[in-house]
Amino acid sequence: MIAAAAGWKCRFRVAVLRASQPLEPNMKFNVRVALLAIAAVLGVFICAAADDKPTPANPVHLQQGWTTDTADRWHFISQGTALVPYEWFLALEQPGQPPGQTELIRAPANLQRLGFLTEPVSATNPDGLGVGLYSTPVDIQDGRHACWKGKWLGLGCAGCHTGQVSYRGQQIRIEGGPSHIDIDTFVEQLVGSITDVLTDRQGAKQRFLARVKASPADLSTGLPCFGEVLQAADKFNQIVGANSGDTANGAGRLDAHGAGLNQLLAGPFRLMSDKTDIGETRNYAHLTAPVRYPALWDTPRFSWVLYNGSIRQPLTRSLVEALGVLAPIKHDATMITPDVTHGIQMENVVWGQRALMDLRSPRWPESILGAPDQKQVARGGLVYASACADCHDAAPAVAPPGACDEIQIPLVDLDKIGTDPEQATTFNSRKIALSKIGGPDSMSNYKAAEALTGIIADQWIAKSKGNAAAAAEINCGRPNRYRGPLAYRARPLNGIWAMAPYLHNGSVPSLYDLLVLPGQRPKTFYVGNWEFDPAKVGYQMSSRTPGAFLFDTSVRGNSNAGHIYGTDLSEDDRRALIEYLKTL
Repeated sequence: MIAAAAGWKCRFRVAVLRASQPLEPNMKFNVRVALLAIAAVLGVFICAAADDKPTPANPVHLQQGWTTDTADRWHFISQGTALVPYEWFLALEQPGQPPGQTELIRAPANLQRLGFLTEPVSATNPDGLGVGLYSTPVDIQDGRHACWKGKWLGLGCAGCHTGQVSYRGQQIRIEGGPSHIDIDTFVEQLVGSITDVLTDRQGAKQRFLARVKASPADLSTGLPCFGEVLQAADKFNQIVGANSGDTANGAGRLDAHGAGLNQLLAGPFRLMSDKTDIGETRNYAHLTAPVRYPALWDTPRFSWVLYNGSIRQPLTRSLVEALGVLAPIKHDATMITPDVTHGIQMENVVWGQRALMDLRSPRWPESILGAPDQKQVARGGLVYASACADCHDAAPAVAPPGACDEIQIPLVDLDKIGTDPEQATTFNSRKIALSKIGGPDSMSNYKAAEALTGIIADQWIAKSKGNAAAAAEINCGRPNRYRGPLAYRARPLNGIWAMAPYLHNGSVPSLYDLLVLPGQRPKTFYVGNWEFDPAKVGYQMSSRTPGAFLFDTSVRGNSNAGHIYGTDLSEDDRRALIEYLKTL
């Protein structure tokens, strides 16, 4: 599930965390392990029937083409990604708490601060976790995954691609919409808490051992093994200068493409079998191109996906995303042969992509946010035809369930669109070395991804006629092809009201701000607040809320320049256009 429209689902960042005590005498532990990466794409999303009597206690679920059962399954389905042992996660405390405080990472209030949408205990969510979090089995003896045989914590597509709007106490669920998850802080909490256990900071180890539901014998080998993983990551960071030149993701964003490559092709690699091999440092690159999580409705019909229109086939795009968010894979020469060993849950990935074919864009909920002014809508339609229609379709025709029709997505060159170029340019230019596993010494990153995902897809398809038929149903004849255009796509604007913040990097907080000249757009604003502004069409981003991230447009990769279309409108035409966009 590679970021089906943006970058690869959620990002891996080789992180840096300072523990107050060393793992060994006289050794300072400074590590930021990329336990997670998510990217953006596939789409695991949901939709339930609209609730006629909304109440503040329960989100309204808009009609988006999915049944409640489909939505519930997708919230917690495993694609095979594996971050940390699952039983450990359930017992880990939030790091850095004052003495005497022992709140868990899994506590609903903490997950909500991190941007997760928490759900009650159910058959698909037995531990009452946030949307997108699940347990998945792992039995692959490679790297960190060699440390624990059994259940691991996974992060699925729904975590990054399930949005929510809050207005005057009423919540509205947006299935397939962008979330506010802060991946960096989540990873830092996981790494920090495990470090506290390994160093027994303020008695953390004894509390963990008393709380965790796992075999003492397994823990006696698993914990030291994980300590070696963190030490290897520390050595890797020292070599590459990890994070020193990175642009922070913050809430609702990730550099999925860059982080996924760092995880998959940089390292650490075979930590358990060869402790001198910490990976391929030549393949590491600093992360400077965070993108907002994209909306996923209609993406299975797009001719090309990701913000730069770079991936053609639905199945292999999904496989890239799964690998980017730590689906286990054996890092050796088999990666470039027909015998790749991996832990991707292929049937679930295919099922999810098929379900996404039925997801529809959300309609503006008039009963909650107010009905658009119809006179303004009529005027705004004319403004749209003049200012927007040359690039954006208003809305594609609704396809029958499972239909294979294709939506051609226009691309606009970087010099014409004028928006921040980092995502497209880094995707286009990055080279990687595969000589360590028997491949070429220099290769385009996206062609390497094309080759690896093609092998994995072909392996699965060859196993049965049923697999071949399922792959054909979701691929709709599209070949496995990756490219790196220096351009950004112009997707249809149905559901645009539910996609804030705007531009590919999330640098503009509302539709109103997008329709003024770049110099008049907010230079800084907070991201992470679910409270909606129906007049400007965006979230309330002027004040800080718990877990909020301060977005600074002066930072590399964060520019809010470009896309000057519609910025010369009169105030009346601007307001009319916004009313029209609410109806798409």
